[in-house]
Amino acid sequence: MAFDLALLTSTPDIRTVAPVHARLVRALRYTHIARRGRSFCCDDLAEQLGAPLAVHAFLVFLDEAGRAWPEPISLNPPCQPRMSYDEMLLVDCATAAAKNEREAFDEFLRDMLDASARRGLWNAARRLMMRMVVVQQ
Repeated sequence: MAFDLALLTSTPDIRTVAPVHARLVRALRYTHIARRGRSFCCDDLAEQLGAPLAVHAFLVFLDEAGRAWPEPISLNPPCQPRMSYDEMLLVDCATAAAKNEREAFDEFLRDMLDASARRGLWNAARRLMMRMVVVQQ
């Protein structure tokens, strides 16, 4: 059997993932670009998230991740349909938090973050996903 490096290194396309996952990735990208261009708007972020009540929780989650990450978080540009590895990891963490799967969450991050950083990110992810779920119901 031939080894397919492209398969090993491929990441999901945001056009094919669950809508909540795509919204999180679009919100990550929007926030980064808007902050850099000094044009950040909470209403625009709420539109990206599809959840006006989730804006503050999203910003706290993003700040927790930014403080905890050992290097700057890598985001793909908005025109790139593929997720970056960091985007994929943040979505996986948010999904584990939404399902209240703390062990899976810790497993994703254990090699990269200490227990204290994981705890802060877990709490932020739980709050974010509770706000996201309220809107979807």
